Amino acid sequence: MRKRLMVAALLAIAAIVAAIQTGGSQARVSGSEASAAPSGTVTLNGWQTSPAEETKLSKVVSDFEASHPNIKVNYTSITGDYQAAMLAKFAARKPADVFYVDAADFADWVRQGVLQNLDSYVKASKFKTKPFYKNLLNTFKYKGHYYGFPKDWSSLGMEVNTRLLGNNPIPKTWAQLKSVASKITVPGGKPICLSADWARLMPFVYQAGGNGQFKSANTAPFRTAVNYYVGLLKSGLAAQPSQTGSGWCGEAFGKERAAFAFEGNWMFPTMATFPGVKFATAPLPMNKKRGNLAFTVSYSMAKDSKNKPAAWELLKYLVGKQGMQQWVSLGLALPTRTDVHAVAGRGAFTKYPASVHGWGNQPGFRHVWNDVANNELTAVIDGKESVNGMLAKIAAAAR
Repeated sequence: MRKRLMVAALLAIAAIVAAIQTGGSQARVSGSEASAAPSGTVTLNGWQTSPAEETKLSKVVSDFEASHPNIKVNYTSITGDYQAAMLAKFAARKPADVFYVDAADFADWVRQGVLQNLDSYVKASKFKTKPFYKNLLNTFKYKGHYYGFPKDWSSLGMEVNTRLLGNNPIPKTWAQLKSVASKITVPGGKPICLSADWARLMPFVYQAGGNGQFKSANTAPFRTAVNYYVGLLKSGLAAQPSQTGSGWCGEAFGKERAAFAFEGNWMFPTMATFPGVKFATAPLPMNKKRGNLAFTVSYSMAKDSKNKPAAWELLKYLVGKQGMQQWVSLGLALPTRTDVHAVAGRGAFTKYPASVHGWGNQPGFRHVWNDVANNELTAVIDGKESVNGMLAKIAAAAR
């Protein structure tokens, strides 16, 4: 009897120990799982072009926080010189965890080693990259590695004043543009508005078969494009904005002092201030091939981020289908994913995604563009510099 009681007691003790061990094991597993889940605070930096944009991004961030209750996002919109502010943060090793990277800065920043290689995060989370437009995705790759994902983009379209166009067809080629423009009279302006800016000229370089790299400026496609573009101005078929009493081509177009303008998705809010103007948006006219620019920005992660797991969760959400659909619903920019739909009326900008190229994705871009290329283009238009002289100087500055 005593033996049976002793055995029973031992069995009871064993059961209690087993239960404790099991509970402890479960507690340890739960704790492990909890610690593996990203948590904490993530900082996000960007810039804004309008109050509506700020409101929309704040709403997207709030929705992220609601679906990720263990992560808090501190978002700050940097005013003033964004590039200078970010470079200062990089130098102090105190950048935001996630931030905008303009394609114009990507080539320099990735070479400076301030951006986090995202390959391991993509692989571990099985993040699908296939839905992104290939050319936009490649804009933020370096040596085959991901250093950001495009948050949105805008390309250029050809805005056409349908009243001034009359019975003429919408041009589809360079030759047709010249032909139609020669048949249009624009009181107080010219048929075409063109800016002394390579951000409008460069698509013509791609259309002429060029690679769009300033270091290749001294080549035949660049020469062909410049001669055509400047030729429109010299022939009187085009005018610069200042010649129409306007600050930029969008304003000239809105004032009906140009029948054609080459601007982006941002023309829609602009034209809302000119409600009486009837216009259509068409793809850019082509030459040998199609060519266009993608004004795009990535969400990237800092190499010095203090909370990379949570930063990746935020980044992944912002460029994911749900976050991007909400963001582009504002209509200020276009989606970079094929499974996210742009707002109505943007077809001309998205029709030929294979022909777009990230604007500025080349080392030292801002210096060459702002300090050399645009100044030289102005000199050519003013008759103070030859086309060949300009191209040689641009190529030399880009080396």
